Amino acid sequence: MTMEIRLLEESDAKAYWALRKEALKQDPGAFGETYTEATSHDNPVERVEKTIKKDHEHIFGAFINGWLLGVATLTLETAIKTKHRGYIGSVYVSPDARGNGAGAAIMKEIINWSREHEELEKLDLGVFTSNEPAFELYKKLGFEVVGIDKKSIRDEDGEFIDEYLMTYLL
Repeated sequence: MTMEIRLLEESDAKAYWALRKEALKQDPGAFGETYTEATSHDNPVERVEKTIKKDHEHIFGAFINGWLLGVATLTLETAIKTKHRGYIGSVYVSPDARGNGAGAAIMKEIINWSREHEELEKLDLGVFTSNEPAFELYKKLGFEVVGIDKKSIRDEDGEFIDEYLMTYLL
């Protein structure tokens, strides 16, 4: 198995969109957006291409044997008072790639990339309290819980889900 972790390019947009749809079907409770919402937009691949081109959004991907099987997005704050912060979201590793370190590798690459950008001082993320494997990974990598967002989202069954708010100081 060969694994490459890198920033996505416009040419990766179609693969990203396929993985995003898989993520929303496989783990609907892990995301704030539903599959129906995500697929209701016109030209979704074009939307991904535009996101990839943004200066303040960086999508990191895990390519295993050439296939995109894991992703995470780092969104940089642009306001003067908060541009020392980055937010990690939309983290997903395909069931086909779980257990081989892809999630940890993506997160480590984001941390390393962020350390190289002097303006960044901290990384924030949110993880649903029901997502124990992700929570444990983030703790192992050095993220600390700074709070709990009660009733963060309401799932499709109407049940509320709390979210751990976590920070990593660079």
